[in-house]
Amino acid sequence: MTADTGRRLAIVAVFVTIGLLAAGAVAGVSGLSEMGQPSGDDVLDRTEQRYDAAETITGTATVTVANDSASKTAAVEYAAAEPNKTWAAVTSENRSYEIGTNGTVVWAVGENQSYGRELPEEAAAMNDTTDPVPEENVTATLRGTAEVDGEPTYVLDLEPTNESIDAPNTTLWVDTEDYRVHKLTTDDGTNRTELTVEETNFNVSIDDSQFAPPADRVAVTTVERYDSYDAAQSATDLDLPKYENGTFEEARYISRPESTAVAQQYDADGENVTVLTATGASSYLDDTENGTAVQVNGQNATAIEREDRAVVYWTDGDVTTGVVVEGTTEEAVAAAEEL
Repeated sequence: MTADTGRRLAIVAVFVTIGLLAAGAVAGVSGLSEMGQPSGDDVLDRTEQRYDAAETITGTATVTVANDSASKTAAVEYAAAEPNKTWAAVTSENRSYEIGTNGTVVWAVGENQSYGRELPEEAAAMNDTTDPVPEENVTATLRGTAEVDGEPTYVLDLEPTNESIDAPNTTLWVDTEDYRVHKLTTDDGTNRTELTVEETNFNVSIDDSQFAPPADRVAVTTVERYDSYDAAQSATDLDLPKYENGTFEEARYISRPESTAVAQQYDADGENVTVLTATGASSYLDDTENGTAVQVNGQNATAIEREDRAVVYWTDGDVTTGVVVEGTTEEAVAAAEEL
């Protein structure tokens, strides 16, 4: 099972948490069918309203992701609070981690690593945990009814209204009385995901500390983008080299408590060249394997070639400089010599 599967489990957990199982239901309530049952869109709309009306949601679920070669199951505990707070703990046989956001920092904590990123102000303002995403509307077809763990449910097949969207086959089981989600399955032709919700609680008290990133473990990262070399240079004390044989496209300034880095993107006759300047990188690079010793204008450097990319880098004091090209080691060295 790959890392993508682990991320898929986490995504599905948050999918439940923020009530997006009913995302994009058609606005308004459609009429009842001749047989007296609600239509699929009607059930989906009522489910959306059920979750959207909740100020808080907590619960537990089991998620299984499988393909032809492997299968992995995880237990998920989750919580959400208006307007923009979510948390989930995911536990599988050999791995456990937590993910969440308090509205300004999105974070993840595992057994051996942690991650945190400050959200831009506009993104934080839009991150409403119980407001579905209307841009990606779906329609629902009522397949019938069935029991899930003894509870009567409507069975819905979901499809995006935009036929150009390549969406997986998705089926949703919704309680016939209070419109809680009991089960979700997706199948994209490769991976099959089944989520079963064991417990859902609406409007319970949740302390804000539930959503706070652990300050002693999470390293917060900020990313700023600049559309000119001068703007990027003015934002940092690092002495940024220029790549004269390419056209500057953008730069990203990445700041962490223990390091900073600037990644400049250049277009060199249709080929991408990235120039990296960073502090605090040597501790990560010391363990690099399969590197080749090279010279860049008389400077000792290390080159690494992977598939269709190559990088060459060197460290002077506490500053590491690197060049990444879509090509060979020789091409990376040649580009580095043009800085």
